[in-house]
Amino acid sequence: MWTADEIAQLCYEHYGIRLPKKGKPEPNHEWTLLAAVVKIQSPADKACDTPDKPVQVTKEVVSMGTGTKCIGQSKMRKNGDILNDSHAEVIARRSFQRYLLHQLQLAATLKEDSIFVPGTQKGVWKLRRDLIFVFFSSHTPCGDASIIPMLEFEDQPCCP
Repeated sequence: MWTADEIAQLCYEHYGIRLPKKGKPEPNHEWTLLAAVVKIQSPADKACDTPDKPVQVTKEVVSMGTGTKCIGQSKMRKNGDILNDSHAEVIARRSFQRYLLHQLQLAATLKEDSIFVPGTQKGVWKLRRDLIFVFFSSHTPCGDASIIPMLEFEDQPCCP
């Protein structure tokens, strides 16, 4: 099994170790947001945890993005050569889409193992049963996603 803390730790380690230092914020002076998609693979024969034997999974960061900027309408160009939105979530999503397209190409050409297997119809693919993907973000995204009601503590709804 896995926890949210394990996913966060994996993403921070990937950022710190696997990515070059160039372009990263200056410690104690700058900051950025981090977003990633993590592939989680469980053993094909053991899909469920039991109290005495938790399932061991393999976790891999397959896409990552950092950033907090959006250039705005005034700097957009008609030929599309400037990336409009470079928020971490957008970069991670674009990278994940590229990963998925690459995996589809691998599946279609049968050159390597892929995350996809043939579906029930010709030309249709489906995700392998032993895989799931998790999205990680170091902070709440901008915009409406970050609007959190500020209620008094006792007025907050709570699940039993």
